[in-house]
Parts: sequence; C-alpha cells; structure tokens
Amino acid sequence: MSGKFRKGTWGLAISVLAVVTISTPTFAQVFDTQALGQEVLWSDFFGVDARAIGMGNTGLALGHDGSALIYNPANLASVKRIELRAGFSHLRLTNETRLDIGGSEALSDGSDLSKTRINALSLAVPVPTYRGSLVFAFGLHRINSYDRAFGVTFDDVGGDDGAFRGREIETGGLWKWSAGGAVDISPRLSVGGALHLLTGKDEYRWDSRNATEFNLVTTEDQLIELDYVGVSALAGVSFNVSPSVSAGLTIETPTFLSADEVSTLETTIDTLTSNFVWYDVEEGFATYSVTRPFVFGFGMAGSFSRANIAADFRYTDWTQMDFDYDSPDFDAAENAALRFIQDELTDVLSIQLGGEYLLPEQGLTLRAGFFRDPLPVDKKYVEKQRQYITAGLGFLIDRVMTLDLAYVHGGYELRNDDPGTYNAEYKTRRVFATFGYRI
Repeated sequence: MSGKFRKGTWGLAISVLAVVTISTPTFAQVFDTQALGQEVLWSDFFGVDARAIGMGNTGLALGHDGSALIYNPANLASVKRIELRAGFSHLRLTNETRLDIGGSEALSDGSDLSKTRINALSLAVPVPTYRGSLVFAFGLHRINSYDRAFGVTFDDVGGDDGAFRGREIETGGLWKWSAGGAVDISPRLSVGGALHLLTGKDEYRWDSRNATEFNLVTTEDQLIELDYVGVSALAGVSFNVSPSVSAGLTIETPTFLSADEVSTLETTIDTLTSNFVWYDVEEGFATYSVTRPFVFGFGMAGSFSRANIAADFRYTDWTQMDFDYDSPDFDAAENAALRFIQDELTDVLSIQLGGEYLLPEQGLTLRAGFFRDPLPVDKKYVEKQRQYITAGLGFLIDRVMTLDLAYVHGGYELRNDDPGTYNAEYKTRRVFATFGYRI
C-alpha cells in the first residue's frame, strides 16, 4: 500500500467530519493502511462448505469431506470413498451510513454490492489400508472476501451550501490451494495436516465529488489494485470421546502474506465561475507483508439418532499481527500501523453453534445455526458485533451425489464518536451451494 492517498471508509468519514470542524483523525489513520482494514475488519471467514455453513459454520468436529482441509484436516480420515466437491456462493451486501451532530441526523446514505462466484473445489482420495484409514486430499477454497461497499452524501457542508458525495467499492478475495492428509493412529484418534498456498487479488475504487459555495467542484477517481501471495499450515486432531460424541482440535500457523500494490489517483478541480480546470494524476507502487497470528480451534459434536449438534470455538490474538513495508519511504506509516495493532487491536473468541436433523425417508437434512465472530478492535469502535444466523438443506441424490444449500444473514456496525456520532452498518446475505459426488 502506498499509504499516500487511500481514502478508506473511516478515512472518508473523518474527512467529511473535518469539513464540519471535526479534526481528530483517530480511527481513520488505521485504515489508511489498506492491509489492516482488509485483514482485521473487511476480511471475514464465512466458511467454504454449505453443510458446515448451514450449521453455523461448524466443522472442527464434523465435516468428513474435502472441506476438512480448511476446518480440521484430521476429519479426512473418516472419508471412505473418493469424493469430488464443488461449491458456489452468492453475496448481497448492504451498507448504510449515518452521521449525527448536535442531536440531528445530518447524513444518511449507503451503497450495495452483489457477487456470485465459485467458492470451493476439492478431491479426497482414501488409500486402501490393512487397518485404520489413510486419506489424501487436494483443494481450492475461497477463504476470505474483501467485498465491501460504502456510500456517503453530505449536503450543506459547514453551512456553506456545499455538497459532498462519495462512493467506495472493493472486490476481491483470498484463495487457499491446499494439499493435506489424515491417518488413524488408533481406533479413536486421527491426526491430519494441510499445507496452504494463498493467492488473491483486490480491487479498490473510490469516486467522490465535492462542491462548495464558491462554485469550486473537486472530483477524485481512485483505483488501487493488489496481488497477494502467501503460505500457511494447519494441523488437527480428531478424537471419538464415545460412540456418539467426537472432539476436534486445530492449530493454524501464522499466515504470511506479501502484497504488490499499484495505485492511481486522478483529481480534477473545476472553477465554474472562471472556466478554469486543474487536473492531476498521482501514481504509486508499494510492496508490503502482513503476518496473521496463530489461530487455535476446539470443537465438539454429538450424534443422537437422526440429529447432529456441534459447537466450535476459535481463538485469535490479533495483537500479535505484524505489518512491514519493504521500502523505508513508508517508515512513518508502518510505525503508525504497528502502534495501532498494539494499542487498539484485541484478542477474540469466535463461537459457532449448529445442528441438523435427518429425514431419511425423504433423503433430506434440515440445518440451522448461529455464529459470532467479534471484530478484533477496541469496543469503542463497534456499535454492533459481527454475528450471523444460518439455515440449510441437504439432499441425497441416488446415493452417490449430495446437494447442500445454506443461507447466512447478519452483519455488524462500526462507529466513531469523535466528536459527532458516525455509524457505518453492514448487512450481509449469502447463499452457498455445494455439490458432492462419491465414487
């Protein structure tokens, strides 16, 4: 990230507030560094498999298919037949912004985003063994999305009969190319591991128009394009506590990401009264690295007649995140980012809960769940924490094919109270479909 002129949602918020005599850019400075915004706030893990997602995104103790590469590779040991899986997802994101100064709402706007994509591909292959199980798997999964929309309109800026309008769109994501395997080391205990190569792209666009009472119109068109590459690894254990209860434990190593960024900002100032137009283009290039911290997971699942229930817990200490520009030209921005990581980020515990009920005569499974994935920033910046409800259906087709559907609904809300109250609310609706074929 060049760090020179990216607006960003909160950077925009403060720039608008500054026009009305608000000048303290506390939270805004954080997300002038794009990587922090993406890795900490905008990047969310909704899961990769419709069955797990329909059950609240639980997969540490369940998920005995190719998706175990992402949730818990030890569960691969339960795959008994060659299985191919493919998944798709549809996103509908809604943003609403509000600004309240002196008890009156002066700003109300927003923006929407809609995307449909391939979400997952995997192949799990059991190896014949004399005793126990040995399974290898390969997969490609979209594990994070950088999709975001933001809109703001502010009239009568500072009482000068001006108007400001801005639109922000960001699309992209991070993929894991995975290879892993699992083996039974006892009748009740399985271990597994997976290596991940991460690749991704991100495209950020910002367009704004600011008019003042002096017939001066300023427009900005900004484009930032990034390419990511990185590595990580995941180790897991699966243990059958009893015939009806199982447990899963995972440790994900720090994720090492490097990014190449190219950025362009076009600025036009049009003086309507004198027909004078000033035009400028700024271009920038930067490379940086981001290190995500360890992630520890623990899950329990129970099977009771036709029902399965599951609960997962994941712990991440985001204060251990690291950020580094490759060029000393950005030392000041890097130091600010590192200070923010230490001063404002927190550790979080995400909770996933879900269950399913099988109707064997109909070849149908009903699912529902809930998960809470807290934003890892100081609570003073959070109006509503990130949480979602889920629902799903599973179909068994001719004993060799499965179709799983899942729906996710929820969101979160950010705020800044310095000195007015500024809120940005994000609502998410996602649909997932996963097809499985067993040989």
